[in-house]
Amino acid sequence: MTVLLKIAGAVIAGSAFGLLVKKKSPETSLLLSVALAILAVMLCLDILAAILEFLRNTARAANIPDASLDAVLKTVGISIVAKLTADICKEAGQAAAASGVELAGAVAAVYVALPLLQTALDMIESLV
Repeated sequence: MTVLLKIAGAVIAGSAFGLLVKKKSPETSLLLSVALAILAVMLCLDILAAILEFLRNTARAANIPDASLDAVLKTVGISIVAKLTADICKEAGQAAAASGVELAGAVAAVYVALPLLQTALDMIESLV
């Protein structure tokens, strides 16, 4: 909760400053937005580490292979990176580039998840 309040405060203050700067220097405003996004992610790293540790421990207890959990985590990471990148492109007025990033993120997520899908198909096949 404290981290969220820190992030919210920093982003609100930075966004207000960005609006003031945007008229005279749109490039600086865009760079400020990127910096705010990076700051938000960095402030979440401790929480993300705790979540990752919890998921790994839970997967071990449930006898879920590391490869399966890794595929899910990579897919989530890809979607977060693609979303942030697309939003930055949209803010810069580059809607086509944003669409390209979103498509690339979807393709990458499916590619990373293929081993997990294959495992699921093998399980289904063994039941039949």
